[in-house]
Amino acid sequence: MPSNVVPVAQYLSDVQAGTLPSVAFIEAGYESGRDEHPSSGTNAQTGATYVASLINALMNSPSWKDSVFMLTYDEPGGLYDHVPPQPAVNPDGIAPIDLASTDFCGTGNDPNGFNCDFNYTGYRLPLIVISPFTKKNYVSHTVADYTAFLKLIETRFNVPALTKRDAAQMDMTEFFDFQNVPWATPPVPPAQATGGTCDAQKLQ
Repeated sequence: MPSNVVPVAQYLSDVQAGTLPSVAFIEAGYESGRDEHPSSGTNAQTGATYVASLINALMNSPSWKDSVFMLTYDEPGGLYDHVPPQPAVNPDGIAPIDLASTDFCGTGNDPNGFNCDFNYTGYRLPLIVISPFTKKNYVSHTVADYTAFLKLIETRFNVPALTKRDAAQMDMTEFFDFQNVPWATPPVPPAQATGGTCDAQKLQ
């Protein structure tokens, strides 16, 4: 549906006009050089500045009063995360069908006991939920994955789950206080610190 794919300028325009769609997905700025990955040759400060421009625009607009901005990005803890992937519900009961014998899962000898049957999460990822309704200083300890975003949308708009995976997720309402609206007046984020080196290509 190409008509639904628009430049990020449309988001900024809709934020100010109060005409945001019910759900919008903003893709990272990899091709534009506004990505957060130093390994791609991008200074991480550039990505942080870009994200701040999107969030600050929302907080200082008429759209703030009834919006939720969920920020996450693919920087998993990997080998330095002390929490391993967690069991999860297989979406449709269909096992992988394209594993080669040389694939890690294709050998059947996974030392961690994972069977690569789409029934584990990946490693943990950062998530910040930004909204006038977000509870102050709240940290969730509920195991979830990306499909929790779908469950929140499904809950909000009363639509059925796409798969068993998102049906089994928490609906993310634990993040919110819809009665007291803790951030009715948006916070003023601190200025971005830019004195450190955040470019993997220029580390000494």
